[in-house]
Amino acid sequence: MPSLSDSLSSATRDQSPAGEWTMTEAMWNATEVAVNMTESPRRLTEAGWEDGTRSWGVGLACTVMVAVVALAGICGNTLVIVVYMTCVKLQATVSNLLVVSLAITDLTTCLLVMMPSAWALLSDRWPLAAWTCDLHCAVNYLCIIVSMMTMALISGERFLAVTQPAIHRTRMSRQLLARLEALVCAEGVVFAVVPIVFRWVRYDRWEAVCAIDWFTYSEALIYVLVAFFVCFSVPAVFILITNTTIIWVSCVSSRARVLPHPLAAQENGQARAKARRQARRTNRSSLHYVIVRSMLVVITAFFVFLTPFSVTKLIKMWTMDEDSVPGPVNLAATLCQYVASAINPFIYFLLRRDYRAAAWRLLRPREKPRLEATQSKPQPSEGPFESCDMAHLKDHSKF
Repeated sequence: MPSLSDSLSSATRDQSPAGEWTMTEAMWNATEVAVNMTESPRRLTEAGWEDGTRSWGVGLACTVMVAVVALAGICGNTLVIVVYMTCVKLQATVSNLLVVSLAITDLTTCLLVMMPSAWALLSDRWPLAAWTCDLHCAVNYLCIIVSMMTMALISGERFLAVTQPAIHRTRMSRQLLARLEALVCAEGVVFAVVPIVFRWVRYDRWEAVCAIDWFTYSEALIYVLVAFFVCFSVPAVFILITNTTIIWVSCVSSRARVLPHPLAAQENGQARAKARRQARRTNRSSLHYVIVRSMLVVITAFFVFLTPFSVTKLIKMWTMDEDSVPGPVNLAATLCQYVASAINPFIYFLLRRDYRAAAWRLLRPREKPRLEATQSKPQPSEGPFESCDMAHLKDHSKF
C-alpha cells in the first residue's frame, strides 16, 4: 500500500513539469522530517532521557547526588586529617600515615573533581575555560592512580606487620612510608601530565568528566593500556596476594591463640568453651586486629565502587566504539567512582575505636572544671594533643 508521500509525489508528477514536482517532493520530505524531529524528543523526554543529552530533571537529580557525595567526602576526609594532626596516639601508629595520605587524595577528588563535575552536570556542558578541562582530567587521573598505589602500600605494610612483625617494628618508619608515598605521587604526576601535553583531553557529557579521547587519537590508546597495566593491574594483583596472605595468617594465628591451655584440658567442656570465647574476644579487641579489619574493608569498598568505572572503560577499548556502553551506564559508573572517595572516613569511624574516640573528643564541647576543684587542687591544662588519650590504647604495642 503506497504511503501518503508516494501518492502526493505521483499526483504532483502527473500534473506538473519535472522541475516543479521535484521541488514539491523535497518540500514534503522536509515537512515529514520536521514532524519526526518534534515528536521524537518529546517521547524520549517522557522516558527520562533525551537523545544525546539529559533532560533537565535527570541532570538536576544527578547534580544533587554528586554534590551530596562530595560534601560528605569533604567533611569526612577533613575530619580524618584534623583528628590525625591533633592526636599523638594516632600519630604513633605508623600505618595511619597512609590513611591520612589516602584521605588527602580523596579530599582533593571531592574538591577539584566532584564539584566541577556537579556544575557540568547541571549545565549539561563544560562550564569553565578549556584549560580547566585539562586540569580536571589530570587531577582525576592523578587521584585515581595515587589511591590505587596507596592501597598497595597499605597492603604491603600490613603484610609485613603480620608475617614479619620483628622486621616491621625495626625497619618500618614514618620516614620510609613518606618516601614511598612521594614516589607514588611522582608516578601519578607523570601519568597525569602526558594527556595534557599531547592535548588528548575532551569533555565527556555522559561521564560528566574531562577524559582522554582515545577514539580520535591512536597514541592515546597505547598510553591508556600502559597506564592500566602499570598503575592498576600490577597493584591489583599485589593487593590480592598480600591480603589473601594476611587473612590466612590471621586465621591461623587466631586458632593458635584460642587453643586451651594444657592444664585446662582436664576441665569440662563448658570451661574450655568459655576460655575460647574470652580468647577470641581479646584477640578481636586488639589494635592490630582492628587495623587489619578496617583496611580490608576499605580496600574491598574501593574495588567494588571502582570496578564499574574500569569495566566501562575496558568495554569501550575492546569494541573501539564510544556508543558500546549506554550513556546512563557511564554516568552511574562515574557516580560509583565518586562514592569510593567519600566512603573511607565512615569506614574508619565505624570500625576503628581509636579514630571514633579521637573524633568524639575533638567534636564534643569540653566541660569547664568546677570552681571548688580548681581551688582545692590545680588541674593541669589539657592541650590539644591530650584530647584523644584512650585507656585501651596504652596497653597495645605500636604497629
